[in-house]
Amino acid sequence: MKETINDKTLKELEDLFEKKSYKKFRARQVYRQIHINKVNDFDAITDLPKDMRFDLSKDFKFAKVEKIKEYKSGIDRTKKYLFELEDKNIIEAVFMDYNKRKTICISSQVGCRMGCSFCASTKNGLKRNLTSAELVEEVYSLERENGDINNIVIMGIGEPLDNYNNIVKFIKIITDEKGRNLSHRSITLSTSGLVPRIYDLADSKLDVNLAISLHYAFDYKRREYMPVAKKYSLENLIKASDYYLEKTKRRVSMEYVLIDGVNNTKEDIDQLCRLFKGKNIHINLIPLNPIEEFKHEKTKKALINKFQVALEKRGLNATVRQAMGSDINAACGQLRNNYAR
Repeated sequence: MKETINDKTLKELEDLFEKKSYKKFRARQVYRQIHINKVNDFDAITDLPKDMRFDLSKDFKFAKVEKIKEYKSGIDRTKKYLFELEDKNIIEAVFMDYNKRKTICISSQVGCRMGCSFCASTKNGLKRNLTSAELVEEVYSLERENGDINNIVIMGIGEPLDNYNNIVKFIKIITDEKGRNLSHRSITLSTSGLVPRIYDLADSKLDVNLAISLHYAFDYKRREYMPVAKKYSLENLIKASDYYLEKTKRRVSMEYVLIDGVNNTKEDIDQLCRLFKGKNIHINLIPLNPIEEFKHEKTKKALINKFQVALEKRGLNATVRQAMGSDINAACGQLRNNYAR
């Protein structure tokens, strides 16, 4: 069974090469080719001798993430992708160009087991975690298509903190100054609220941006629509977010998908004020993107703007997420589900 090579830290690669009686500088050459030149084929590492390339290819492989479908927006430079993994599983990713600041949104799992009722990603359950090698190759596949990006958002299919070890290794590799060298502050990780892992992430000293899928200001509403809330209360979730801010000095974002008649009442506004007044958090308001299994309509722009103004009048920091690629705006997971059908 071949081992993946594009999920190795430089130290791991040097140790592997030492066991094969290769010089250390050869490991650095390979590491640069993978993480700076985005190479994913041993034959393309032309600064290695041919026999060394052949020898490496017998023991190691690159994780494969193959583009099978691309959707281009007709109104901006947004693109959505379906990628096929080596085992034929399908994942999604998005490329967004915000005034020349290139952002990608990547998947962390094949499916999801969190069970949030408004999310298409979770409807067929969790197939498996993405490996750190697949996460790296997912990013580089997008960069080969679109050039170097400025920001990574881990907010596609899956719950990143449910794939904690692979996510942490991926972040360490993608931010290594000897390789891709992306800033920790250019990475945003979104979670539905796995409280113990938020503490672990805070203690990891990775200092990435944290976005919490809040969506409901009351425990009873969160429990109805988000099964994770049955295990972790809002009180415990907010304590974890406070700890994250304290340890990392990074302001936490609270993601709030606005659903008319469900979570936009005066009581919801009052409760959000009770929860967050005086805290250094940011509320990111998101229009609902309807899916077949969740019988609510897309949030009207006037309604979401009204909710934002109401929160700001009460002293909360709230913005509306900029819509990108709205003409191909299938909810996360829907492209994959439709393709599978």
